[in-house]
Amino acid sequence: PHIYHLVDKEGDIADLAVRIAKEKSCCFDTETTGLDPTSSELVGMSFSFIEGEAYYIPVSADFEEAKQTVEIFRSFFENEKIEKIGQNIKYDIIILKQYGIEVKGKLFDTMIAHYLMNPELRHNMDYLAEAYLNYRTIHIDQLIGPRNKNQLNMRSLRPEEIKDYACEDADITLKLKAILEKAI
Repeated sequence: PHIYHLVDKEGDIADLAVRIAKEKSCCFDTETTGLDPTSSELVGMSFSFIEGEAYYIPVSADFEEAKQTVEIFRSFFENEKIEKIGQNIKYDIIILKQYGIEVKGKLFDTMIAHYLMNPELRHNMDYLAEAYLNYRTIHIDQLIGPRNKNQLNMRSLRPEEIKDYACEDADITLKLKAILEKAI
């Protein structure tokens, strides 16, 4: 069971940013147009700070408008007192840097945590969710199709179509953090 929210109204986005900035720890994830963080564009961001609940914020294709949306969350991203949790968080940090954000504070990366425990196994979130949570995630090809020349990217989808996938990424990563941190 989970509750996933699409947050796309300016006032609601600002309220969420204020709420997140009060947390001690929060998982975040970015949705982008590709796999290369130096050339991909931000499509949206998801946040989870309570297991089973997450929020997805779509970001405009217009770079200046996207920067304005990301700016709303600066007080979270640059607050050194708030722990940031992610799966392959380095990717998200590089993406956000393009939008003028310098992620600060303690980081917990579930991919690295799992690697430290089991270097010989796979470390992607889909595998970790099945192995540790007995949970089958929404696979990216269900949204954008299989990898080939006709594959879509996240920008091709409506925010409503991305919401569950993006929120699930943040929610599952938050749940994995609780398990992996204890195991380490």
